[in-house]
Amino acid sequence: MSTTSTTTTSGPVTRLLRWLGVLAALAITVWLLVAYPGLPATVPTHFDATGTADGWGPRSSVLVLGGIMLVLSVGIALLSARPRVLNYPVILTDHNAQAVYREGERLMVWTLLALQVLYLALAGAVILGGSTTALFVIGLAALLGAVAVGIVRVLRAAR
Repeated sequence: MSTTSTTTTSGPVTRLLRWLGVLAALAITVWLLVAYPGLPATVPTHFDATGTADGWGPRSSVLVLGGIMLVLSVGIALLSARPRVLNYPVILTDHNAQAVYREGERLMVWTLLALQVLYLALAGAVILGGSTTALFVIGLAALLGAVAVGIVRVLRAAR
């Protein structure tokens, strides 16, 4: 049996981080739901580069944000647990498949975690009504970093 068809096993740290990402998404969503009744009828829905609200929408847009982020987070977590279904920019062989799968899984888990920082920044801006620009920039940098580092690690694992 070739290694490309065998089951992959997640490491304990990767499993923990995956669960933390999902729990963070759930916690932020619960925060949105708890705060929802106290939100004004119109809430900020878009922010400029300085974190100032420049677009407004109905309070129900918070529910859309929560739903999308929760579904996206759970979907990324599920994909990270099944790295064999990801589309890799390398040719998989019996020699490199397990290493590539491991790096693909890590890429997805770190993407999930960075997404939670962005989700927290967006939810905080809407609920607290203040600027969360610094948190948003950190989340965006983490997301771009996770993807860039993950791709490099996948390419190296394929050697």
